[in-house]
Amino acid sequence: MNFIGQILFNLLSFFYDITNSYGIAIVLLTLVFRFVTFPLNLKQIKSTKAMNALVPERKKLEEKYKNDKQKLNEEMMQLYQKHKINPLAGCLPMLIQFPVFIAMFNVVKNFPKEMSDVAGFSSVFLGIDLASIGRQLGVIGFILPALAGITTYLQTKQSMADNPQAAQGGMGAMTSIMPVMITYFSYIQPAGLALYWLLGNIFSIGQHHLLSKHVVKLPEKQGEA
Repeated sequence: MNFIGQILFNLLSFFYDITNSYGIAIVLLTLVFRFVTFPLNLKQIKSTKAMNALVPERKKLEEKYKNDKQKLNEEMMQLYQKHKINPLAGCLPMLIQFPVFIAMFNVVKNFPKEMSDVAGFSSVFLGIDLASIGRQLGVIGFILPALAGITTYLQTKQSMADNPQAAQGGMGAMTSIMPVMITYFSYIQPAGLALYWLLGNIFSIGQHHLLSKHVVKLPEKQGEA
């Protein structure tokens, strides 16, 4: 287990010790992860909105210098510098979070195995054995994966709404592909993973709505104020 994974495992163990519930421990760990990454998500949304506000100016430059790629790149960089925008800022938060996400995924998957020898440990939460694979739980085992898939669809649609250009391109296909993948993957993995994914999606959707509607303002609106 790597350094990040060990920290997450210790946190999950701590939450289990104080709640005596594997399900609640996952809930608390998910909330901690989302709160810690809150500044990164805020930065990502700000960057995306700022880039979208410059679309008209970018299109003018693309038309003006369509036959001179080098000049176009230079003008684009000047445009970003003028508005103090880092075009990579929207991607960096995702890249930073990815190793943590993978570690979290592995911890939630393997935690019941690590705790199997602990007296009194139970992976049952709300009548669902979170250590069991979804397909082994019958109809109940499909509920969490289905909800994980639905919320993944909503979250992806929400992100695409912030970035129309990506939605029109190849990224738009992710709106349909990702929910199916998450539903299937959650169904063939321990139910605890589906719970983690579902909780993370719900928190992200709420967080994104709050930031987009009430915290982050478009640059042009700030100028009009």
